[in-house]
Formats: sequence, C-alpha cells, structure tokens
Amino acid sequence: MNTSQSKSRPITPLMACVLMVVLLALASFSVRAESDEPSILRPLGALYSPPARAHAQLARLTFYRTENGQATGVTSVVVNDRYQTSLQPGGYSDLCMKPSVVDVGVSLQKPGERAKDLPESSLLVTAKAGQEIFIRVVDLPKARLSLVNVQPEVAFAELQKTRRQIHSISRVPGASACDQVTGSPAPKTIAITLGTDALFAYGRSDVASILPFGREQLERLAERLGTRYADFQHSQIDIIGYTDPVGSVAANQRLSEARAQTVKNYLVQAGVTAEKIKSEGRGFSELVDSTCSRVVTPISVACNKVNRRVVVEMTVHTD
Repeated sequence: MNTSQSKSRPITPLMACVLMVVLLALASFSVRAESDEPSILRPLGALYSPPARAHAQLARLTFYRTENGQATGVTSVVVNDRYQTSLQPGGYSDLCMKPSVVDVGVSLQKPGERAKDLPESSLLVTAKAGQEIFIRVVDLPKARLSLVNVQPEVAFAELQKTRRQIHSISRVPGASACDQVTGSPAPKTIAITLGTDALFAYGRSDVASILPFGREQLERLAERLGTRYADFQHSQIDIIGYTDPVGSVAANQRLSEARAQTVKNYLVQAGVTAEKIKSEGRGFSELVDSTCSRVVTPISVACNKVNRRVVVEMTVHTD
C-alpha cells in the first residue's frame, strides 16, 4: 500500500469556508427549530385559528390579550374565582361551559407584591347554550386592567395575531370538553376565601383591627357585590368565619362568629343590601390543614394560616 495515499489530505481554505457555511446553516436551523418549540421560556403556542363548533348545549368563552404599548407582565385570569390561565401579551385561552352566570376576573401578577384574593377587574356574563363569548383583557396606563366583552367579528380580527397560552392548567369547576357535554354541572355558588391574617390583626375581630390591606380587599368585595350581584333578585351572600384549632372550642367559635359579623357589617356600611347577607361562625370545625400543631409556637401559627379564613359564598339564582 502507498502510505502517502493513506494520509489525510490537508484542509484547504476553500474546504474550511464550505465547512463553516454548513455549520452556520445547521446552527441557524437548530436555533430556529428551538425557538418554534414552546417551552417555559416561550409559553405561547400555535397561532389562533377558528376552532370547531362547540356542542350545542355548551358555551365557549375565549379570553385574549393583545400586544400593545401598555401591555407588560402576566395577567391571571379567573373564572368563578377559580384559576383559568396566566395570559402574556399576545396570548389567548378558551374553555367550554354549560349555560350559567360566569364571573370573569383578571389581575396583573407583579413580582414581590402580595397576591390579591380578589381580581383587579371583573366582568359578569351570562353564557347561553351555543354561544361564543369573547373577552379581551385591556391593558390601561399605570399597569391597570379592564375586561371587555367583544363582538365576534371584532374578536376574530384581533385573535389572528395571538397565540395559544400554554403551560397553565385550568381549575375552573363546571368546565367541559367542547365537543361533548362532560364535567360537573356549572356551580351556582361562587366562593371567595379571604385569609383573616390579611383582614384582621392576629386574634382580633373588631372593625378597628382590620388591616389596611384587609380594608382594600373588603372595599373591592363590597363594590363587586353592590354593583354586579345586586341585579339578581334571588342572590344570597353567606359569610362564614373559621379559625385555627389553637385554644378552646368556645373561644374559637366566638372569634369565628365575631369576624363573620364584622365583615357583614363592613359590607352593609359600604352599601350592600343587608337582607341579602347572612353570617355565621364555624370555629375550627372544617380545617383546611389538620396536621398543624395546636400548641402556640411560631411554626404552628404559620402552619395554621390557611385555617384562619372568612369565606364569602355568593349564590345566584337565574331561574
């Protein structure tokens, strides 16, 4: 064998140039393919396209947020006070439900700020069988939000520039598969849970002990009840106080009743019709977390935080 022929040929400048072009093309393709694949860092999926018609007994709700100069951050969308999605600018999300009154709320998720129990802006819509409802999240100046029920012809044009919001799992009760009637019946009762640590000073129940953040939450709740649920003749509001298990049964029962009554009084003073509201206390009879210690320590106080709460249940009868 001729050993000179078996030696590797030296790479010429032309070959090096060709090799460099091939490598750059492969890298460009890899980056482009990676950028097209959704991920946690790229949470928007395919462009919007009109979906197949939903089952005749269902209503479809589509939520979207357009790109504009005001849009920043992520907005949390809740339906009947249950999480639906977190919309980025240019994202959309949808779900199907049985006919019902639907309460849609939205809040801007701001890093480092306390999460609000109530949405910054909300909208009440009546979803009818076979109906397509489009709700746009509107970004206003100073990081404020609004919700608008948009006509289908306008929504279709705006949705063409949006992509499906992914990496979020809906927790809305009563949601159904769109091509068939599935899931539980749409709930008539909407429950809002307010942590009492955000409402009252620890162990207190009087109006004077309501914290600034608690007043803000109650004012927002009063506005919501007074302006949106007041239109329903047969609506009912139940305020239920709960405590943690630390202390005696009798003391906790009194505290839960007093806190529920204080919240009721606050809402009535803010303009909500008193006849629509009932209040009661249930002490620590329905613990969210029953594993927490009943001995007062910093750890047990923190653990029992979820048990100290006031639940506001709104029942709307549309029949």
